[in-house]
Amino acid sequence: MGKAVQLTTKVAPKGTFIGLMALLITIESLSGVVQGFLNPILPALGPVFDIDAPTINGIFLIANVSFAVLTPLISRLGDRFGYKRVLLASTVLVAAGVGLLSFVPSLIAIIAGVILITCVVGFIPLMMGILRLTRPDETRRGVSYLIGTLMIMVGIGGLVAGVLGAVDPLRGFWIGIPFAVAAIICALLLPDTPNPAKEPIAALPMISCLVGIILFMTGLSMAPDWGWGSWRTLVSIVLGAGLLAAWALMDSRPRDEVRRFTDLRMLKLRSIRSVSIATFFFGFASISYFGTNGLVLHSDRSSTGYGFDFSPMIIAVILAVTSLFSLFSSLSAGPIMNRISERVALVSSGLLLAGGFVVFLVAGNTLIGYFIGFSIFNLALGSYQSATRALSVEGVPVEETSSAAGINELALSVGIACGAAVIKMLSSMNVDAQGAITEQGIHLIWATLAVASVVAAVAGSRFPKRQFTRPIRQA
Repeated sequence: MGKAVQLTTKVAPKGTFIGLMALLITIESLSGVVQGFLNPILPALGPVFDIDAPTINGIFLIANVSFAVLTPLISRLGDRFGYKRVLLASTVLVAAGVGLLSFVPSLIAIIAGVILITCVVGFIPLMMGILRLTRPDETRRGVSYLIGTLMIMVGIGGLVAGVLGAVDPLRGFWIGIPFAVAAIICALLLPDTPNPAKEPIAALPMISCLVGIILFMTGLSMAPDWGWGSWRTLVSIVLGAGLLAAWALMDSRPRDEVRRFTDLRMLKLRSIRSVSIATFFFGFASISYFGTNGLVLHSDRSSTGYGFDFSPMIIAVILAVTSLFSLFSSLSAGPIMNRISERVALVSSGLLLAGGFVVFLVAGNTLIGYFIGFSIFNLALGSYQSATRALSVEGVPVEETSSAAGINELALSVGIACGAAVIKMLSSMNVDAQGAITEQGIHLIWATLAVASVVAAVAGSRFPKRQFTRPIRQA
């Protein structure tokens, strides 16, 4: 990474930040809604298209791989061609995906639509680039608002999609239509920002990165079904890891004149490195658990020894209500970092997350105990997502903002995939005669994720006490 660049920025009128955030929040609402409606709607499409569970799982796999692949790609395109331009293009693609899902009732259209809507993964990195170029002193506060919006809209999106899809699952996608239209309008109204970097994108590192992600994520996701010792699993994971290692070597070379896909020399900064490691373990221990959470809430205690026998609608209501805790904690993360320290924000998030799983272990067999544990879980979820995303770009040159945020998003995606694979492995090792996960297996999952949460807290404790120099402001 070359010399750090200090951005010289004119102070904008007071109303500018409010107006900018109104536009960005509206666009991010689309991201929350489409991420919220996938989980309740996709499993319900089986009878509609006469497809089995493995096919539905395959669609989820395509979505997860697309999220991971598009993360560094869209982020890098933003640094190369301009944040507003790429954000507008991404928003249009997501809107096209919503249109396919809503109005073209075919399996091929569903798959294509799912791929298109995964372009939302670039929204946050691109918005962070816009914030750093236009309101650098407000980046932390802006990110807190964006993450809070994401958290609450995921819950609302899932709930409303469940209500609309109660009779016809395809109607559940309709909630995305008004948000898609509003997001395109707001993307057009965003202020123009200069292209932060003109450096061409190196093809070989890019191909190595993207193909490596596809192979590695596919291997991890399919390992529980193929078998961890299967040649397909081993080839996918080993070859994918090899390509990712090659990408890391190519893009971390010290010479400034080397063309790169993403400047990985930023990982030599202790702040970026500690945040990236913490983000991986946060993803491992949190978002990967949502599938198991639904299973626990839906299971019949009389046959499994755990669970509350809730219907999908009640589960959706619980997710929507507890997302309020994520909203609160995401809005609180910025003030905690500014008034206390960044390290405290990261460590407390990890300990909160671990605390949620400890409550599950101690009192998860009661409804009030599980609700308290899941509320603590959501407090940690909003806090770490806001803190890690804001800190992932501080200390790097402005022209690499989106790429730095993309690296953090990639760490999150890979962490989620690894966590889901471990949960699936633990589940497969602890099943009863009816094929359900045993109570011991559920407790083992909780304990494993609690340990991963503590590791995230330890990684966060390595964040330096003082990090970046704030941008110069001129009247």
